[in-house]
Amino acid sequence: MNKPLSTLILLLICSCASQKYKTIDFGRFEITVPEKWNKYERKGIDSYVGGMITDKNDTLNFDLGRYSGDVSTDFPMVYNEETLAELSNRERKLLPRTKHLITEDWSSEDIDLRDYLKYDVEYDTIACFRVKIIRPKNKGFGASGIYIDSLSGIKKKYDKTKFNFYGKFLSEKTQTEFIKALKTLRFEKYCE
Repeated sequence: MNKPLSTLILLLICSCASQKYKTIDFGRFEITVPEKWNKYERKGIDSYVGGMITDKNDTLNFDLGRYSGDVSTDFPMVYNEETLAELSNRERKLLPRTKHLITEDWSSEDIDLRDYLKYDVEYDTIACFRVKIIRPKNKGFGASGIYIDSLSGIKKKYDKTKFNFYGKFLSEKTQTEFIKALKTLRFEKYCE
């Protein structure tokens, strides 16, 4: 066998090696993630917070508590001079690769704002909960993750325990692995 062909075969075998996974126990929930991802915890003020660091050094954060919010408020990617200035340096750098609109006065123009929404939203069931899953419409621009409106409690009493788990500016590969991992979430305390 010639050297280029044997090298190609070896590369194919290595690339087809199965991904190894591990389960991380955060106490209130568990999640199965790629083996090279690591857990981290932080001290929260009014909720339980923490997350994971991926093998690509991306930070994936969760917030479990009464005030845990949905970060996917889907404002359209329509900007004027003032709102452009509010973007982070990273967002301004990535903006040219996104579908967006810059205008002086979007309210006076005939613009369908739905054409410029930031997120694709999907609803699913994970563990025993209905969840909102978000992905950026423009790859790598925005957050990817989930939101659960109530692990326990009822709205009338304002005692709900909410949950979110997000990562921002993720590569397509990391986003896919993260969404796959989120679908393994187990909340035994809450799903009895």
